[in-house]
Amino acid sequence: MSDEALSDKPTGDRGGESHLSAPSSENLAELEKRRNTVRLTTVFGGRISQYGRAYACTISDISVGGAKVKLKDPKDFKVLVKDQSVQLVFERLSDYKALNGVIAWQKTDEFVVGLTFTDPELRRRVVIKRLMPNRWRIANEHAQRSDAEGAASEDLDEAT
Repeated sequence: MSDEALSDKPTGDRGGESHLSAPSSENLAELEKRRNTVRLTTVFGGRISQYGRAYACTISDISVGGAKVKLKDPKDFKVLVKDQSVQLVFERLSDYKALNGVIAWQKTDEFVVGLTFTDPELRRRVVIKRLMPNRWRIANEHAQRSDAEGAASEDLDEAT
């Protein structure tokens, strides 16, 4: 798991500047949801499609909520438009298994973009499971065990 996946950074622009001055209850809820999402580190090849053009990329981590993607050609970075729809196509899967999303943030110094997926959650889970079935299963089992242990400790706290 990447350090970024564990960070408490806002989900906006990650290039060092945040458009958020103080965390609102909505932003805190989003951060809490993000922390509870299983995030898997990867090195899968793919393409980001926007406005009918495809740009080669490497997917460096992925979750049900989104993905961190590095563009292979730095010139492509300037062409992608933030907050606009994109499609992430995985080389390991056929085109019909692409995920739709929007560019949520950009890190210009590293030619990296963050995507937030817009497809229904069930579809996102199915695609990620097909992409890496064993890692997905193991990560979800681990998350369920952690949730169960957390619930048990909360029950003990309430009892005392």
